[in-house]
Amino acid sequence: MVGSVVATGKPGLVADLVKEVSAKQNVEVAVIRMARDIERAQGESALTLIASASDAAGLGRIDVRA
Repeated sequence: MVGSVVATGKPGLVADLVKEVSAKQNVEVAVIRMARDIERAQGESALTLIASASDAAGLGRIDVRA
């Protein structure tokens, strides 16, 4: 397919198409990385919340048996 496009006398078309696909992939990767970072931060916050709740339960301020 790439050879057939180049054979039509438009070699710049393939290069532009590759650049466009690469740019879209870079955006997708950036979005996925941002989502991963958000999930990681939320997980760390949840662990902090759980740890603080268990600390409070250990001090007798929260009834963990209810």
